[in-house]
Amino acid sequence: MARVWIQGDVDAIKSYVFEASNLPQIRGGSQHLVECEKQVREYVEEQGGKEIYCSGGGFLFEVPAEKAEEIKRGIEDIYLRHTQMATVTVVYEDTFEAPPPAPNIADGWAGRLVKAYQEAQQAGEFARRIAFLAARLRQAKVRKTNAPFIEAFPFGKRCDLCGKRVAEEVISYPDETKHVCVVCYQRHGTGRKERKAWFKRFTQDLKLNLELEAPQDLNELVASARRSYIAFLYADGNNIGGMLQKVESEQEFDALSQALEEGTRKALFEALWEACGDVLQHEKVWPFEILNIGGDDVTLILQAGYAWEVAIVFLERFEDYVRSEVEKQLGYWPSAWPDAITASVGIAIADAKHPVLYLEALASDLLKRAKKVARKAETSAIDFLWLPNAVAVTKAEMVADLYRQGDLNLTARPYTLTQANEMQAVVDVLSEWPRSLRHRWGEALDRGKWASLGVVLYDLARRKGQKEQEPKVQTLLDALETLAKTFRKESEVPMGYLWWEDWENGKLTWRTALLDALELAELRAMRPDVQEEEEEA
Repeated sequence: MARVWIQGDVDAIKSYVFEASNLPQIRGGSQHLVECEKQVREYVEEQGGKEIYCSGGGFLFEVPAEKAEEIKRGIEDIYLRHTQMATVTVVYEDTFEAPPPAPNIADGWAGRLVKAYQEAQQAGEFARRIAFLAARLRQAKVRKTNAPFIEAFPFGKRCDLCGKRVAEEVISYPDETKHVCVVCYQRHGTGRKERKAWFKRFTQDLKLNLELEAPQDLNELVASARRSYIAFLYADGNNIGGMLQKVESEQEFDALSQALEEGTRKALFEALWEACGDVLQHEKVWPFEILNIGGDDVTLILQAGYAWEVAIVFLERFEDYVRSEVEKQLGYWPSAWPDAITASVGIAIADAKHPVLYLEALASDLLKRAKKVARKAETSAIDFLWLPNAVAVTKAEMVADLYRQGDLNLTARPYTLTQANEMQAVVDVLSEWPRSLRHRWGEALDRGKWASLGVVLYDLARRKGQKEQEPKVQTLLDALETLAKTFRKESEVPMGYLWWEDWENGKLTWRTALLDALELAELRAMRPDVQEEEEEA
């Protein structure tokens, strides 16, 4: 009996999950998709199929060829019936035949296409099948024209949560009542019922004995912080598509898929515990909400002060655990693969009342910027952006001019993992110093290289004169110098601890990482476990 592969991917997954900024809605939307994956696994197995992977809104199964179309329609029905709005694009192989040899062309764009084709051919039959099926899936997504439609009458009351569909149900809170549509009502029920799902898995995997309550909304999630800022953290593996082209067998594919899933979850859980462990043992509500862990893909919302540290630890553990999981399952590390599988993180920070859909879009853009640095440096990378005021921004470049003053560039983002670790040492010191000092240094940076250098060195000299402050001052100076060295070329002449030369669009600029450090320190100081010095007189 002939068997083929069937692949699928959920459409507009972010629009469905983040349609409303209400935490139960986000939690419920994410959980609905997890439930759909479970139902899809069971359905395909009943039809005689075999799972290759199914996680994070995507899946790949091996199924009987004569049942492929029936299974395709069944999977589409599961998603639409369970969510009422989310759809999935599904494609499957025809009887697989090897493609014809490539023409002998070496120049121009045609030559590039031929070269890419030849590389896919050299990867082996398994990798070719993956590549062709993925291309077919992308094509099907582009051609898709139908979408679920729930009619909204012109004079009907709109849903208080999404504002799109007619309200048909009522949700009662202790202090208010919401009239909601059937989709939001369904998400709300699931979100309230399954609010401890990921936290329960977190405590079980780490063998923790913690009895905490789930935050009812984003305001409660940040209640223990000194200021109500949340971070949307989006992490994703680097060049996983390229890795798939180097997979030579189903065993290697299965090992990579499981390693990404296990390694990602383990790395995230340990990062959250390392950053938030102290608070988790003393607070009543946990300060983060895991939205999704799917393969190498992670999304979560957490108090802004923890985001940078969580990102660093996650990236460190991700690299270690994915490799160790692959070697444990295969007994070797494939020679065609790179030495390490890396990841990148984008962090968008704003007030807890900021629309989460905008935060997610901004975090996605920051993730793309981090991936460019990661690709160039062949390492993991992080980028972040803090919106102190409510601005409807979805692209980091929309606020880039705020960090430029003539020939000065007041930011060094994105950061490689090594640079991020050096930054953490600076942030740890600055977050415990007075807030007024941090603000004074930030304002000084706007006034230029020499003015800022003078202000910073004067404040440090004054602190160094106080015996109890001398070790902290020296620690900061060492950390600033180490951080600058990670950016500065050996041929460049440093300007104190703060500035170094850089070229941007063919023009010489002066760049600093101090403003990044001041912003991250300000965020870290909002944590309940960080003790700031009293304000200066």
